[in-house]
Amino acid sequence: MLKLNKIQKGFGTPGAHDYHQVLNELSLDVEKGEAIAITGPSGSGKSTLLNIIGSLDKPDKGSVLFNEQNIENYSTEQLQKFRNSNIGFVFQLHHLFPQCTLFENVLIPTLPVKDKSESVERAENLIKDMGLWDRRNDKPGTLSGGECQRTAVIRALINEPLLLLADEPTGALDEENASALIDLLLEINRKTGTTLIVVTHSMELAGRMQKVYRLTKGKLVQEK
Repeated sequence: MLKLNKIQKGFGTPGAHDYHQVLNELSLDVEKGEAIAITGPSGSGKSTLLNIIGSLDKPDKGSVLFNEQNIENYSTEQLQKFRNSNIGFVFQLHHLFPQCTLFENVLIPTLPVKDKSESVERAENLIKDMGLWDRRNDKPGTLSGGECQRTAVIRALINEPLLLLADEPTGALDEENASALIDLLLEINRKTGTTLIVVTHSMELAGRMQKVYRLTKGKLVQEK
C-alpha cells in the first residue's frame, strides 16, 4: 500500500556547513492492514519521516508511492484532498479546538463535504463506541487527557482513512490512559484493517505492533 524508495531529507543548504541530513536513502514497504512502530532517539528524524509519509512534507530525493501512485507529483490542492481522504493523524498533543464541543471537533475534517448526514452518523457511532457519548456536548477544557486523546483518534477516523499515523500518541498520557490508547489503536487496526504506523519512544507500545523499525543514521533497521 505504501512504498518509500531511497528517501533523502535534510535541513539547511545542501553542501553548506549548516546542512544536516536526517534521512539517507531510506526505504520502506508497508502492506495494507499492517501495524508498524518506528522507534529511535530524539532528533533521529522520526517525526520528519512521518510527515513525509503523511504528505505534510516532501523529501529532497526519492519517491513516495501510495497504492502505486506517486504522490510527489500532486499539486497542493491534490495533496490536501489526498490527505483528507486517505490519512488520519494522531499527535502527542490532541490539538482540539477549545471553543468547539467534542462532537464539533470530531466533524472538523468533514467540513469540505456538502452532505454531512453519513459523517454525522459515523461520528455518533464512533463516539458511542469509544465511550464518550455522554461528553459529546462538552468542550476540551472539561475533558480528561485520555478523553481528549480518544476524541483526537475519532477525528482521525471520521473520513475512514486507509492509513492512520500516530506521532508519540501516548507521550502526554499517564500509564493507565496510555495503555488504554494502545488497546484502542490496535483494536481499530484489527477491526477495520486500517494500516497503522506509530512513532514512539515507548517500548511497550512498540512491542505490541506487528513490526518494529529503529531509525538510526538516517535509515530504518527492522528489529521485529
